[in-house]
Amino acid sequence: MYHRVGDKISLKNQGNSSLTTTDFIKNFPFTYRRDSQTHVLNEICQAFNSGYKYILLEAPTGFGKSPVAIAVALTMGTSYICTSTKDLQTQYSRDFPFVKVAKGANNFRCQVKEDFINNKTYRCGVCASDYISECRHTSVEYGPCMTNEFFQHDGCKYRTFLKDYKLLDKGTKDEQGFIDKSAEINYQQAFSQWLHLNNLRNIKEPKEWRPCEYFNQLNIALASSHSIFNYSNFLAFLPNTKILQPREFLVLDEGHLLETEIVKFRGLSISKRRWKRYIQNLQIIDYGYNDLEKWIKLLIELETKMLALIGNSSVIESLALQRKIRYNWHDEGVEEVQVDESNSTSKSKWPIKKKRIISGADLYDSDEEIAQKYQESISKISPAKNLNEELAADALRDTERLTIAINNILSNPGNWIVSEIKKENYEVIKVELKPLDISPYCKAVFEKCSKILIMSATILNPKAFCRSVGLMHDNDKEVKFIQVKSDFPVHNRPIYPLNIAYLNFNNLQLPEIKSSITKTIDNIMTIHRKDKGIIHTTSYEQLNFIKENISQENARRLIVTDPEIQRDEVIREHINSVKPTVLISPSLHTGLDLKDELSRFQIMTKVPYPNKSDRWINAKRNLDEEWYYWQTALRLAQAYGRSVRSKEDWAKTYILDSAFGYFLSKNRNILPDWFIQAIKGHS
Repeated sequence: MYHRVGDKISLKNQGNSSLTTTDFIKNFPFTYRRDSQTHVLNEICQAFNSGYKYILLEAPTGFGKSPVAIAVALTMGTSYICTSTKDLQTQYSRDFPFVKVAKGANNFRCQVKEDFINNKTYRCGVCASDYISECRHTSVEYGPCMTNEFFQHDGCKYRTFLKDYKLLDKGTKDEQGFIDKSAEINYQQAFSQWLHLNNLRNIKEPKEWRPCEYFNQLNIALASSHSIFNYSNFLAFLPNTKILQPREFLVLDEGHLLETEIVKFRGLSISKRRWKRYIQNLQIIDYGYNDLEKWIKLLIELETKMLALIGNSSVIESLALQRKIRYNWHDEGVEEVQVDESNSTSKSKWPIKKKRIISGADLYDSDEEIAQKYQESISKISPAKNLNEELAADALRDTERLTIAINNILSNPGNWIVSEIKKENYEVIKVELKPLDISPYCKAVFEKCSKILIMSATILNPKAFCRSVGLMHDNDKEVKFIQVKSDFPVHNRPIYPLNIAYLNFNNLQLPEIKSSITKTIDNIMTIHRKDKGIIHTTSYEQLNFIKENISQENARRLIVTDPEIQRDEVIREHINSVKPTVLISPSLHTGLDLKDELSRFQIMTKVPYPNKSDRWINAKRNLDEEWYYWQTALRLAQAYGRSVRSKEDWAKTYILDSAFGYFLSKNRNILPDWFIQAIKGHS
């Protein structure tokens, strides 16, 4: 059943100490709302009034989580929204124009570089090609404002500043951010006198001022009552309290990805391919998986070389002093004490400092200090023959990330693991380090706003989720879990367990098992010869074997993801094709909308257990086995949800792995009813 709501939208609770469901309903952004949405708004209202800070909302695809979140955000008055993809950001801003998008600098062309391109005098310091379309360094993240002191701050006359932005119709659905008129006049005047314009002799018509697109959209988002970031951008801005002011309400959309996003943001990868661009004779010594202290020393040595390279040697001494005081770190390491390793994944004795483990708040203070140090270093950069402006921009970012990671590791070394050492011809070409427990980093995220809504189609196990992000699920007044049933007809979304074989690692090496898999997939694709679809594999090895062994006719339909190709490009090819194309990938189980004719069938080759050969995953599993099966269930439910996106939509799901039945029997309690009900032959 649907209810109509009034046209007027109020964007704040107007100081009322107690919320009512009526407040939320008045601010519901669409003309009609479902009974289930009203019910959830009522539960959120009661939870907030009872003192809960956190709401975990599990609602299936098609429920309409976004308008529910927006209704609460509008009632609370100010909000940040985080999503996992740029597509979701765009969807929010399209549906709710008063929510302003903040996208990263890599999404916008630098206007200074554009000037040189139009003047036919642009030369990239990295790309060898003369074709501008092939240059990967024309975005704002490689702009001169990143490395050239003359373009820093107000040195670039395209750049605008937050202090100059005003809001029109603040507190209404028509709220708009804009540059104050007097400030705009000042910008235009400064632009007309800019020496940079004298270098544009081939452009005959006088240039008109316009704001840098990146800083303009960022400043509008920061000035507005409601703004939306992707996780990586939000986490990057989080330490800067001057930019990211506290607000009333935080929405973490696709919240099941919070741990993944933070590990991705906080983790560190050092690869020869990237870092040899700065240090040509770079050698990565193999210290093995258990000697974290030696890896830290290597990272500090690399940091020292990089700081000298970018002309910021003075920071070396201040970092050494800071680490000595804060983390008790000396050149020879930290003071050694005996450590209880009963819960550790490491076999070695790690010399741990006697001081307390640094808190999440201290970590973010440290990040802000580091950012300030690196900001100040820009004036000292003197690009050498092997460090032009484009390379200097990467060097500065990479070294800042390296410094932050070193400090994070030193603050709690027992929480970090060497997750991968990759070799080629017996030489280390890549090393990765990741944190195991992300709760110290979550704390700073959660402290940014007064109330928090974490929502997803697949929370599944609220206890495991809360444990992974440092929340107390058992605390009566901290976390409220709200679960919504699916109203998608079961007959529109059947799951067919085909039980082809038990697909563990050893069996997947057997030729007869591989043959059974490819024959089955070939037959399913032939049955659906006129339909688009998707095949979920769990590795590129599976993907390649399938691609090479199905019939030529079906192989031509496949659109393959590749780590070297942007995900958006692959999906766009599938969407735009008039042929019955089929996506095949080990990485499209989340954040993908294959509605209606974009997918009428999907195949899951194997129960998507996280790979135990990944040291980070195995360490997490050893610490908390429930986490491991929860992650498997998440991937399974997320992959299932790619193809049926509304009540009228339909698609068939085929699961080849006989292990599916076993997983189901062991984890029935965490899989949602709407998933179980769709399984053919399951009672």
